[in-house]
Amino acid sequence: MINQRIQIAIFTAIEVITLVAWLAIALAAADIYSSILAVVVLIVGFTIEHIISYNVINNRSLLDFRRVPIAQKAVVSVIETTIWVLWLILASLEAFAGFDAFIAAVVLAGLLIVEHTLSDNVFKHRKLFERFADKRTIVFSIIESSGAAIWLALVQADLGVFGIIVLAAASFIEHTMAVALGRKHDLPKSVKQNQ
Repeated sequence: MINQRIQIAIFTAIEVITLVAWLAIALAAADIYSSILAVVVLIVGFTIEHIISYNVINNRSLLDFRRVPIAQKAVVSVIETTIWVLWLILASLEAFAGFDAFIAAVVLAGLLIVEHTLSDNVFKHRKLFERFADKRTIVFSIIESSGAAIWLALVQADLGVFGIIVLAAASFIEHTMAVALGRKHDLPKSVKQNQ
């Protein structure tokens, strides 16, 4: 079995490669087809990342696709794709006189709390929409959105390599925290009330 940090690094690398490819395609998009391609890259990359992270959290082989809730992970991937596309649109607006990146990062953090909670629902074999916001996802959602904001700022300043390093570091921290949360087994409400 591969060391847990290496496993986390693997699905972090998949996410970072996905986001970098998406941003490059999206920023260069000259037509609707390029924009659609960018979205497809996100959905596919996120789905692969989510399946591998599911396997890591559940102590399975990285590429074991048997009994993986692929449909639920695909739905989470579509939701996450929508969140990132919205973030880029907000970050690209000039209507907020310089606060566009800050506002976009705040929106990204808030929406990632929801996405991370939905993902955790799947990790814990709950119904996908059983919970919408878990306060335990706040810190790592803020870390990820801050990393994304810095990444985009560095890309815009032609320092993309440094931006990728920041994004990778923030994603690795976020994924490490998400794996720890995913492995915690919450007690049912009835048990908590009797304690």
